[in-house]
Amino acid sequence: MPLCGKSSLAKIIGKEINISFIDLDKEIEIVEKRSINEIFNIKGEGYFRKIESEVLNSIIKSNESFIMATGGGTPCYNDNMKIINNNGVSIFLDVKISELENRLKNKKDRPLLSRHPDKGQILKEMYDKRKSYYHESNYTISNTKQKKTE
Repeated sequence: MPLCGKSSLAKIIGKEINISFIDLDKEIEIVEKRSINEIFNIKGEGYFRKIESEVLNSIIKSNESFIMATGGGTPCYNDNMKIINNNGVSIFLDVKISELENRLKNKKDRPLLSRHPDKGQILKEMYDKRKSYYHESNYTISNTKQKKTE
């Protein structure tokens, strides 16, 4: 999901275990020479998903050790989840929708979210569509559990 902390956590882990951190969206921006927002606005989501898969496959074929933060939709298209799981370890960061909505405030660079007035609703719909892919991850780290009260 967007804003769940993929990039932040991957950077920390990469530094801690001394392997390269790769942000898939940044790599796409380098290849395309435009921002993710511009790609969505000019070429559309279909084009973006095609390029996303191509860049993902190119990075995986490099045979180097790395930790990667993908976009929130990456696992849901073009067999990307299968490709990721066949070539590495995947981790799903499960964050409450209300927390994602809170993190989204004042963010303008989210092409699938920025034009919708009800961010919580669109995040919930997005999660409902994507959860079957996310649940194919090798591991899940969750902050959605309710704390027990004594």
